[in-house]
Amino acid sequence: MPEQTNPSDEAAGRKERLDELVEKGLMGQIASEFADQPAADVAELLSHYPVEEIVPIFKALPADLQPDVLAELPSDIGAGLAEALPADTAADIVNEMAPDDAADVLGELDDKEVSSKIIEGMDEENAADVSRLMTYPEDSAGGIMTTDLVEASPDRTVRSALDAVAENEDDEHVYQVFVVGPDRKLLGAVSIQDLLRQDDDSVPLSSVMDEETHAVRSDADQQEVAEIMAKYDLSVVPVVDDEGRLLGRITHDDATDIIKEEAEEDILTLAGAGDEELGNVSAWRSCWYRLPWLLITLLGGVVTATILSSFQSTFALVIVLAAFIPNVMGMGGNTGLQSSVLMIREIASGTGRRHSLGRLFLHELRTGALMGLICGFGIFLCALAIMFATPSGRNAIGLAAEQTSLSAGCAPFAVASVAGIALFCAMTFAAGFGAVVPIVLDRFKIDTAVASGPFISVMDDISSLLIYYGVSWAMLARILPRAVP
Repeated sequence: MPEQTNPSDEAAGRKERLDELVEKGLMGQIASEFADQPAADVAELLSHYPVEEIVPIFKALPADLQPDVLAELPSDIGAGLAEALPADTAADIVNEMAPDDAADVLGELDDKEVSSKIIEGMDEENAADVSRLMTYPEDSAGGIMTTDLVEASPDRTVRSALDAVAENEDDEHVYQVFVVGPDRKLLGAVSIQDLLRQDDDSVPLSSVMDEETHAVRSDADQQEVAEIMAKYDLSVVPVVDDEGRLLGRITHDDATDIIKEEAEEDILTLAGAGDEELGNVSAWRSCWYRLPWLLITLLGGVVTATILSSFQSTFALVIVLAAFIPNVMGMGGNTGLQSSVLMIREIASGTGRRHSLGRLFLHELRTGALMGLICGFGIFLCALAIMFATPSGRNAIGLAAEQTSLSAGCAPFAVASVAGIALFCAMTFAAGFGAVVPIVLDRFKIDTAVASGPFISVMDDISSLLIYYGVSWAMLARILPRAVP
């Protein structure tokens, strides 16, 4: 049985070896040692270095490996590398890349004059494909598709279609032959597997093609493309224009990249950061991206402090209730966050659109009420224990008994019920609020991940505090009418 190795240990070993070769200036040896390495591994290795250090290492790689490595590098690093290379050298390398990968790299270049020079140095056909792809928004189906595909007319035979696949020189894997009519209008598709299964290879493609092909328009959002491919379990999806003409195709590896990119953006949004920070940015730029969210949090803290000071006199006589303010705010905030995250997940997965969002909202509201009832009873018991076990609690019991008609035995239960009912109301409201915000954002086509950011957390804190004070003030006005202003 072959010995198992840890991939992370292998990567660390490769980096140490590369560092050693670079330090000794043995650049020629890099080509021989890394020639057989997968392009993805080499790209991952190079991504740990600054661009200025990548350039000499990249130049030392075998010429046939360079295009694949450039395609596997993060687009911002690849763009920096392409910009650092001589224009004619970059053109030769980019010319060997898939059009969609080349467009991703050149589209990231800040200096459009450099990208124009590189495109001018490419073959005419490849340059036209890359230039056309660069006109589409980068997060659209047109921006992520590749023009490398195999197409055929409906009257061509199965044998002819298989010959076209065999003659295809593109590096991209071929999964289907697309059947097109006049003006390249998409009529259907035939998988390679179906072509190979045909007993009679002289039959026309029109008799074996699948006319119910799931195509997407070039202006479709990339997330919509990924959802369609996942829903119908597609390895490839064709991209068409407004009139149904075939423009390109998107493969499953592109869908994987989309899902990863969208997940990274949502995670950063949850943290109140920006997806720009995925690149190599300075501390000042990171501060600029994050500071607006923190200022929102700071403003929320000022509002919370104002509310606390406004109700200070109300709780001066029943200090035991003030002790539970952090608890109520935390429970309300966490309840709202749970509801918003679950609702975002429902919407993002498509379940929220297949079922009634109103029903999902009521489900979260009922769940919040049930959790509030249990936690409210828990805080009721805790408040009782504090009132009987601490000096301030016993003072509150005596004060309540003195200023109301309540007996010393009933007063602690009445005051503790204030905390319990207030927590129940705060958690119920937070669950409903946390669920409804993603629904509203989704209706207005706004990224629902915003609903779990710092802004919503602050809103949950403020609403929980207002509810706690509102319920407490209303009940204290009944229990301690002379103590509440």
